[in-house]
Amino acid sequence: MAGTDIKKKLEKDALAKLLGVEILEVREGYAKTRVKVSKDLLNSLNTTHGAAIFAVADMALAAASNSYGQTAVALNVNITYLRATGEGTVLYATAEEENLTARTGLYRIVIRDEEGCKVAVAEGLVYRKK
Repeated sequence: MAGTDIKKKLEKDALAKLLGVEILEVREGYAKTRVKVSKDLLNSLNTTHGAAIFAVADMALAAASNSYGQTAVALNVNITYLRATGEGTVLYATAEEENLTARTGLYRIVIRDEEGCKVAVAEGLVYRKK
């Protein structure tokens, strides 16, 4: 599936739309997404909610893993949060393919702020449907 096709398909994701997650780039085995942290994405400590960080990473994983036109769904995603961010921060997630087989794909996702500082790292394993 061409990058523009998968982008159009994933832009229909209701949760991503609600959170403001945007797909910036998609090519085979790679995707980049972005979200601007609004007041609605803060936790009780007034920092970016972990679920918001996970969501921008998950959308990058979805775009990268579905970029070949074969439906892929997450089996497991592990995330490590490295630093706190707050309202107004722009987060970018890049997902890059580490390994691809007929049935699975492994992706590394790095989440950075607008200054390039790592905010979180994640690894996602997907199942590729026939």
